[in-house]
Amino acid sequence: MNPFQIDSSDIQFLFDSAGLTVKINDAEQKALITNAKIGDFEDKYIHTLQPIQRGNLIEYNGENYLVISETVTQRHSKYKALIRHCNYDIEMEGQEVCEIVGYNDFGEPIYECHPTESINVPAIIDKYTFKIDDFAPIRVPENQIIITMQDNETNKSKFVVNETFEVMGQTWKVIDVDMTRTGLLILTCELS
Repeated sequence: MNPFQIDSSDIQFLFDSAGLTVKINDAEQKALITNAKIGDFEDKYIHTLQPIQRGNLIEYNGENYLVISETVTQRHSKYKALIRHCNYDIEMEGQEVCEIVGYNDFGEPIYECHPTESINVPAIIDKYTFKIDDFAPIRVPENQIIITMQDNETNKSKFVVNETFEVMGQTWKVIDVDMTRTGLLILTCELS
């Protein structure tokens, strides 16, 4: 028997007895949540038995967190990742969808238009470039912010260069979309 090998039944017992039910991308799962270093953000570690990925959206205690570290392999029979609290929700208005409901006397179509449902996008908004553990982050210009959110098809289609949206009581315009961190969509935005 290898003294450095952890028995998977012990890990399972730990998750069954001390694990909390969280939502990972809207699917309930048992996880252990532990505190990370104290800093400007509320960072925590999430430990799971199933694989998790950078960009996963975690709902814990009614708050949204984003997995910001890459997690590829297991550590001691479990997966561990750093999560950060999403400090803002960006409300994106629904698009107007028009349908033909009939035709007038001249054969022209009659349209009925209605907006689709608006969505809330949990995001991390900051005035510094996105760094997890750098002691000297780079500050962006005064009229710009950095927004980090989950990389998914909805967010990719809604947050494109030159798109505008409101958050923090101001209108912002996307000037750059960085997709270099798999799972995360990192936007540079300026006041519009």
